Order: sequence, then C-alpha cells, then structure tokens
Amino acid sequence: MFENIIPLQLTQSQRRLRDSKPLFPRSSTTANNIIDIRPHPEMTDNTLRESIQESLNKITSGQDSEFYVGMPSLLLWNEQGLRYFEDVTYSPSYYLTNEEIGLLEKHKYKIAERIESGSMLVELGSGNLRKIKVLLEALDNLGREVDYFALDVSLPELQRTISLVPPGYFRHVRCFGLLGTYDDGREWLNKPELQSRPKTLLSLGSTLGSFQRHEIGGFLRSFFSSSGRNPSFFVGLDGCKDAQRVYNAYNDPEGANQRFVKNGLHRANQILAYEAFDLEHWHVKGVWEEENGRHSQYYYLDADVSLGDGMQVPAGKSLLAIQSHKYDSDDQAWLAESAGLEIVESWSSGQGYSLLFLGEQKQ
Repeated sequence: MFENIIPLQLTQSQRRLRDSKPLFPRSSTTANNIIDIRPHPEMTDNTLRESIQESLNKITSGQDSEFYVGMPSLLLWNEQGLRYFEDVTYSPSYYLTNEEIGLLEKHKYKIAERIESGSMLVELGSGNLRKIKVLLEALDNLGREVDYFALDVSLPELQRTISLVPPGYFRHVRCFGLLGTYDDGREWLNKPELQSRPKTLLSLGSTLGSFQRHEIGGFLRSFFSSSGRNPSFFVGLDGCKDAQRVYNAYNDPEGANQRFVKNGLHRANQILAYEAFDLEHWHVKGVWEEENGRHSQYYYLDADVSLGDGMQVPAGKSLLAIQSHKYDSDDQAWLAESAGLEIVESWSSGQGYSLLFLGEQKQ
C-alpha cells in the first residue's frame, strides 16, 4: 500500500515514473490527494458528545468550585472554526503569525538543510498552507525529495488547501492531506511500511502552547517509534509574556478571536443536536494569567439558564475554551528535556517568538 512513498533518492527518469503512478489505492484516498486515516470516522462526534456532556454535568453539579471545567478544544477546529481562525491570523494585533512567517522567510534555507532528502514532513494541525509553503519552496529549491503531509480534521479545509499545491506544483516536493486527529496520525505513522523513512513532525503557530504544560512532553514522546527511526520535530513557540501585548493578540478589536472561540459552542450545539448553549447569554472572555505564563479564553454566562433535563446553570459560571501557554528560553529548555529531546538549533524573532528544531537526546 505504501510502496510508492518509501524510496525518494531517485533519478530524474525514476521520478517521472514515480509521479505517473498513484500514491495510494483509489479506495483509500479522496479527491486532491487526501488520505482518510480515520479508523472509525463516526467515533469523533460520539467522543466529543461524551466530553461535552461530562463538562455540563460538572458545571451543573458544582464540581467546578475548585477547578476550572474545560470544553474539548477539538470543537474549535471544524471547517467554520478553521476559517474564523484564518481571519484571526490576519488581525493586526495577532503578532504570532507575522513573526513566525518572518522567521521562516529569513531562515528557510537553514531550516530546509536540517531536513534530509527522502523525508516525510508531517504537519500536525495544518490549517492553510500560508506558512508552510515558505519552507516547502525552500526544500524544493534545494532539490530535497520530500513528501509533505498536512494532518487536519476538516475534509473541506484539506481539500481547499491541498488543491493549492497540486501534483507538479513543485519539482521535488509532493503534497498530501491526512484526514484525522493527532491520534490517527500517530497510528498511521507507526505502520511498518513507513518505519524506515526519516520523518520531521511540524507544529507551527504555537499550537503546542494549547497543551497543558505537564502533557506536552508525553505528547511529543508518543510519536517515538519502538522499532523504526524516531522523528525530529520543528516547532513554533511564542515566549512573549508582555501582558498587554498578549492580551491584545487574543482580544482584537475586530472581534475575530471571539468569533473563532464562540463557534466552539455553536459546534457543541450541533453535536448535541439541541441548543444546550444559548449563544445570547454565553460570551467569550480572555484573561492573561501571569502566574501561569498563559492566556486563557473562557465561555462565561451572563444570566441564569436551563440546559434542559432539569439542569440549571447560574449566571457567572464559566467554561474553559482554550489556553495559550508562553514558552520563553527557560521554558523551551524544560520542554525539550521533558520530551527526551534536545534543541538542535533555534531561531528567535527578538520579540519572544521562536522556531526550534528538536532531535532525540544523544545517549
């Protein structure tokens, strides 16, 4: 099934032959070179439904008195949510995207040199290709034979973005979509057919900042292989801890971030198949939490409401939507250590944003 993506050190005539063949059997792909790697597609909404109901049970039973109750962050990343987030990245106050693109433009060839020919380049939560195209173009210019895989949970968004880099767009880089979650991607990468391929996993946009700090090392280690080559990682991390600058980034005057976050409740209503969340009374509130070095966004309630089935929620209650932990240089060293990785090379914007190339710690 994967025989056509294993060898990539090819002659020009071999490459022409390779590109004339399908990468996967027709049954395993959708349009636009997208591979559906979900073992049980119907389970995603079922799992989300259970998580939402658990959060509602906690907030109505008073279990949130000491600890915050969180909604599953996967709610944010449906097709509409991804498009709302794209609007966020163009907001003047959302500095993260521009700083990351600036770093990629400035250091793209140094970064590309870290990725060997024959590699699989897998982006965890790809969104649009606005940033990664900078690196893909550099890899192509260097003649690196690389297969790029964009992992995301939204088929329409994958179709939209992968269509921008169709077969033949690059000379040396091939682009594919992977439809699935992080867990699905991990299982797919562990297939025996792929074990010998060098791999670099990418997490841009400070996506890792949305993980709880104690979870992030285990998440990265979970992609290690017991039998094949362990991957390297290329990640973007925001280390800015200027309270006002961070607050402005997530609370833009245009309201783009609020639309993005509030869409999570709209998605929750869709999954539950009834209007558990009255969107007129649930709002989004952003808070910079200096003691934890993070910005948090909450859904908060401005009136007493009924959720049905006799469940009542008083005004003032809140649910955590998403967090963004900030990683300065000390935090970055800790993160690498916790994951069993070392910082091979790093590039900084000078204003807190960094790109890091991480490799397995040497014994």
